[in-house]
Amino acid sequence: MTKKVEQQSTGTTPDHLRNEAVTKAFEKISEESLHLLKVFESAQYRTVATVDHLGNDRYPNLVRESISYFWNLTLSKNKTGNLVIYFSYDTEAISKFGTMIYNQTLRTIFATTSAATANVNIEDSVRINSVTKNVKDFFFKRIMDGENESVSIKAVEHVTQQK
Repeated sequence: MTKKVEQQSTGTTPDHLRNEAVTKAFEKISEESLHLLKVFESAQYRTVATVDHLGNDRYPNLVRESISYFWNLTLSKNKTGNLVIYFSYDTEAISKFGTMIYNQTLRTIFATTSAATANVNIEDSVRINSVTKNVKDFFFKRIMDGENESVSIKAVEHVTQQK
């Protein structure tokens, strides 16, 4: 019993290592996805709300979210306490701008969580909604509510495309 407690305290249990890997993947996906928004002139399409849910008793399974006009990327705990990344994409964003950002975001997700590129296999920690959702209304609500101790809002800098 003592050995098990020591192992958990060092942070080297398989579940701990897996959760660390999923958290790092979430952060990398969130950061790389921001680069896809730089081409838009309108700030509304370049803005992302980041929500830190730790300590939120109302939604104890939620950990963090990255929400834009285009996507909702969520880091959450499942029933066993393991972290999972959920990805939803907005229906109107696809009809308005096509599938390029959607496809590039999926490529980033798959490349970041691939068993071939990670020390810990986290491929099964990703959930992609196969049907687009109404993400933009949720995004606009977050923006209207404004920043607070758990929500930060930023617009990435506009960069014109180089040919």
